[in-house]
Amino acid sequence: MADKNIDQDETQFYGPYASKKIRTRLVGQIPAFDSALNYIADRLDDTTHAVKAAVDAAREKDAARRKGTQDKRPLLKQARRLLGQFSKHLGAHDAGIVDRKVFFVRDGTATGVGNAAHDVLLAVTHITTKLADPKVTVRDAAHWHGQFDSMMKTLSPVVAYAQDVQVDRQSITPEVEAARQAWLNRYLAARSLVEGVLRELGRLEQLSLFFYDLRVPAGTKLTEPPPDEPLASKTSDEDDQDDEA
Repeated sequence: MADKNIDQDETQFYGPYASKKIRTRLVGQIPAFDSALNYIADRLDDTTHAVKAAVDAAREKDAARRKGTQDKRPLLKQARRLLGQFSKHLGAHDAGIVDRKVFFVRDGTATGVGNAAHDVLLAVTHITTKLADPKVTVRDAAHWHGQFDSMMKTLSPVVAYAQDVQVDRQSITPEVEAARQAWLNRYLAARSLVEGVLRELGRLEQLSLFFYDLRVPAGTKLTEPPPDEPLASKTSDEDDQDDEA
């Protein structure tokens, strides 16, 4: 698998696997490298945790966005119903008494307001303002003003909150990607160091046993931790040394 194809979720599998293998199977083989190996394993864990924190924050924002969307749906339905009722009320006036476009500025109808939350809120706010005018010629203007003013005050913060959360969700996505890129850089640094140590040991063929992505076919999405199979406990050189002893 190409390194760049490891996504933010897979970092939580590949990172701990590599750092554990480095600590348990490579540290101690060449003491002069131990401090560097422990350092890179610790830093790899740090960046793995950073990716998780960024992903968790993004998903919390996304959940809040969905909740904000759900909260505004019944209110939007009520607001559209109020607009329709007010439109019928205007239609009950004698001809020439009320200019419908003063209230429904797009085409004089409630339907012309549209269904988008922002458009509905703008229409409710506009009508609230117009009904507050002492010169308004609408019958029962005070009653309708109370209805629209209440709807405006209820709907406005919900719509604003949903829009703000959407902006937050969009702005945090680059943070997730930045954390992932930092992790990839640290992962490659760990691989380079391990490769160097394995070359010194004459065991370069074991590199994929420390970095599981080297064994995963391209395009495969890892959805669970890789099996923690043990490495060969001894090399042929170590066996020879034991025999000589």
